[in-house]
Amino acid sequence: MLTFPLTPSSSGKLERTWKRHEQFESDQYRCPSVGKILSATMSEGARQALLNWKASKIAQLGEDGFAELQRATLERGSNFHSCLESWLNEEDVDEDRLARAKELWASISGQLGRIERPARIIERKIYHPFLHYNGVVDCVSSLDNKLHIIEWKTSENQKPSLSATYDAPVQLCAYLGALRADPELTGLDIASGAVFVAYTGGNPAHVHLINQTKLKKYWSVWVQRLQEYWIRYRDGTLPEPI
Repeated sequence: MLTFPLTPSSSGKLERTWKRHEQFESDQYRCPSVGKILSATMSEGARQALLNWKASKIAQLGEDGFAELQRATLERGSNFHSCLESWLNEEDVDEDRLARAKELWASISGQLGRIERPARIIERKIYHPFLHYNGVVDCVSSLDNKLHIIEWKTSENQKPSLSATYDAPVQLCAYLGALRADPELTGLDIASGAVFVAYTGGNPAHVHLINQTKLKKYWSVWVQRLQEYWIRYRDGTLPEPI
C-alpha cells in the first residue's frame, strides 16, 4: 500500500497488479471515508488536544451548551458550503443561507475572484477503486489560471500556515488520489492543491497552496495512515469518536 502512487501509470500496470473494487457500498458493507480514517489514526497528541478542547468547552458551556455549539457549527458550515456551491455554479446564492453564513462569506469573498466559474467539479462523491476509501471533493476549478483541487475549511482561530490546518492537506491528497485513479476523470490535469480557510469572525481568509512536491509528501503521509487504519481496525473496532 505504501508504494501506491498518487498518479497511476498510463500503461495500466496497476490495473494488472492490484485488485479493483467494484462494490463500495451495500446494505451489508460501506467502505471507510477519508474523514473516518484520519480520525481513527490521528496522533495521540492531536487526540489529547482535541479532548482537552472539548473538556474546556463543556466546562464553559455545559453539556447542552456544547451540543448546541456543535449543532450551530455544523449548520453554519452547511450554509457556507451551499453558498459556495451556488456561486461556483454561477447560480443565485440563497439569501437566507448567506445571512446565516455572512461572516464566513465576508472572510472568503476577497479570494473568490481568483477562481474560475463554473467549476469543473463541485461536491462530488468519489471512491478510490484500488485503495478502497471514499470521500467528497469540495471543488476542482482553475485558481490563478491553473487547475487546482480545492478544500474549503472554516475556523475560529487564525491558520496562517498550512501546518496549522492539521490534516487538511492529507485529506486533500486522499481526494486527489481517488480522482486520478478514476478512469472517467483521467483528462483532469490538476496542477496543484489549495486549502482555503474562512474565519467565523469575518477576518480575511488564508489560502494555502500545495505544489506537486508537497502533494507527493502529503500523499505519502496519507497512504501510511491508510495502511495503519487497515492493520489496526480491519475488524471494525474503532476508537471512540471525539
